[in-house]
Amino acid sequence: MQARLRPCPATAPPSRWDRLRRWVLRIGLARANLLYTGLVLAASMSITTLITVLAGRALPPALFATAVCVLSVAPVTGYVILKLLYELEASRLRIRQLAITDELTDSFNRRHFVELGEAELLRARRYGTPLALILLDADHFKQVNDTHGHQCGDVLLREISLACRATLRSTDLLARFGGEELVVLLPQTDLAGALAMAERMRDQVAGLSLAWRGRTVEVTVSLGVAALRPETPTLDALVHEADVALYEAKRGGRNRVCVASAGRRGASAA
Repeated sequence: MQARLRPCPATAPPSRWDRLRRWVLRIGLARANLLYTGLVLAASMSITTLITVLAGRALPPALFATAVCVLSVAPVTGYVILKLLYELEASRLRIRQLAITDELTDSFNRRHFVELGEAELLRARRYGTPLALILLDADHFKQVNDTHGHQCGDVLLREISLACRATLRSTDLLARFGGEELVVLLPQTDLAGALAMAERMRDQVAGLSLAWRGRTVEVTVSLGVAALRPETPTLDALVHEADVALYEAKRGGRNRVCVASAGRRGASAA
């Protein structure tokens, strides 16, 4: 039912310029400008001293003139340059946030989920820690769109995302997987823990009640749960197992949780 996941390429290690840029951003604009002014002053004084000594002129007047010039110009130019750097970094972070976030639900988008999910799966394999995944889908969502309009559907999907996020830990990953589907990756979580989390999410969403143009709109979700096993080769396979369980939940009556296993057994709760 799901398209194959495509892992993102690994990012290159930061260069020296990147490390310097991050350090400058970390110390703040005022300190960075003070440091810039001090470096320019020290370099200018050194050059002035060398030239003055080689020319056989008096040193103090030359150093005084250099200091006055540098202190008159460097703080202003430094502030302008560094301010541009800070604004550029803020814009870069904003663009980065937009690139990894689903605009409607304010959760991660599918591409970023794959990137983080692949890293979590490798970490779980390396250290032998549990990892689980939940795939959930809003029940009868097309009926909501047809009856109340797509704007109502968008608001409802956003409320579902917020309700799910309220049950999660800070280390859990929530993403919009496509359409009205959401996916949750649970690091350090075994199958029993994932089932308990899925039940809390199902119950939280079932309690939603959206007032829309004089009418009350309610929604439920069906959830499929899968846990990483030694024979689960990839994140794509883990998602597929959860997708099979989700299909079983839909076929079993919706508003329930089903779990995937090698024996294709299911567990459900209405």
